[in-house]
Amino acid sequence: MELFYNKDIDKKTVEFQLDGIENNHIIKVLRKKEGDVITFTNGKNLKFKVKIIKLSRKSSLFKILSSEVVESNKHLHVAISILKSSSRFEIFLEKAVEIGLSEITPIISERTLKKNIKIERCNKIIISALKQSFKYNLPKLNKPVKFKDFIKLNTGHNKLIATCENLKKKSLAESFHISKNNIVLIGPEGDFSKNELKDAQINGFKFVTLGNTRLRAETAGIMTCATFSMI
Repeated sequence: MELFYNKDIDKKTVEFQLDGIENNHIIKVLRKKEGDVITFTNGKNLKFKVKIIKLSRKSSLFKILSSEVVESNKHLHVAISILKSSSRFEIFLEKAVEIGLSEITPIISERTLKKNIKIERCNKIIISALKQSFKYNLPKLNKPVKFKDFIKLNTGHNKLIATCENLKKKSLAESFHISKNNIVLIGPEGDFSKNELKDAQINGFKFVTLGNTRLRAETAGIMTCATFSMI
């Protein structure tokens, strides 16, 4: 069984056209036939049962037979420093989506060495991971933002910041709030600076630990999603 993605369909859609990579995958790779029934999502917690009406290499026609709402995990927003290695950041994206989260914000902190990401490529990785793991809620990928700006943007949330510094902190699992939106800040190689930690605390962030082991940033991000999914 495969899951396909089309952001433009909704509950009001009766028929739709599909071209490009997704259409080619259905025809050339999976060798689907007219009359076959397949599954689509629009990445907004909707699952569609879809019949193939007409196949064409340029553009194929599909008919929606039924739709249903699929509940996703409670809100988890991971704000993680852009990493020096693009491949490591992409590993985080892939695994985080597979496990489950709602929003991702790349952060530029004092010790962040790289200042940008390839948004289009990252979104392709997120969509691919969505389909691979049969998730129906496509996480939102925000544009990179400076740490000092991000900590001032979010109010009314359960705000957590992971650090290896010897500070008073609780375990991540104990700090999540199931009834609230959770934001977890993950630092770069070398952790957040002392000034950043102080500023985060002033802006309502609570210090948390992911355990006694010093983790790579991408591993910390993946572990955050895994811990949240277990509770």
